[in-house]
Amino acid sequence: MLIPNIEFRNGMWNGKIHLDCWSNFFEGKDDIDLNIGGDSKTEKLEQIHKNGYEYVISNQEELLNSILNELLKQYSTMQEEYGYDEDELEEIMPNVNQIHDFKKLIKPKRIYILNVENNDMPYIGFHFLCSWDEEHDLGVMINMDRIIKMGGADTAFLSWIAKNDKKSFDSNK
Repeated sequence: MLIPNIEFRNGMWNGKIHLDCWSNFFEGKDDIDLNIGGDSKTEKLEQIHKNGYEYVISNQEELLNSILNELLKQYSTMQEEYGYDEDELEEIMPNVNQIHDFKKLIKPKRIYILNVENNDMPYIGFHFLCSWDEEHDLGVMINMDRIIKMGGADTAFLSWIAKNDKKSFDSNK
């Protein structure tokens, strides 16, 4: 098996992934759901999926720090966009000064290894539950160490986001 703890059920590859660094940061969240393909049908696991899985395992601390640092950069703009009043803001989307403040506001839910690849590495999406948007959650898409987009949970699994990035990346070469 290319990827441990994964099986094909109901037409989808799903399983679990354990990231020690993430468990420590989020204080006890053990395994994270894992999906291969995102919104694209995936009949069989390929080497590119294994590459993505191994990348996440090997770079878990750097990935978490990268995501949290980008969230820290975008957070005040997000606060404005959500527009909570003062009372709600403190409870739902309080001001954050450092990445450790996010451990009370977000929790990892699922990691998506997409079928779209760039430079022999798949695009990977991270879906987090978050206190400020319980309906849409938080999603982040990356390709290796580049954060492509941050938004609602669907940002983590929509192949068209990865395809658009790949197209613009290829045209800039």
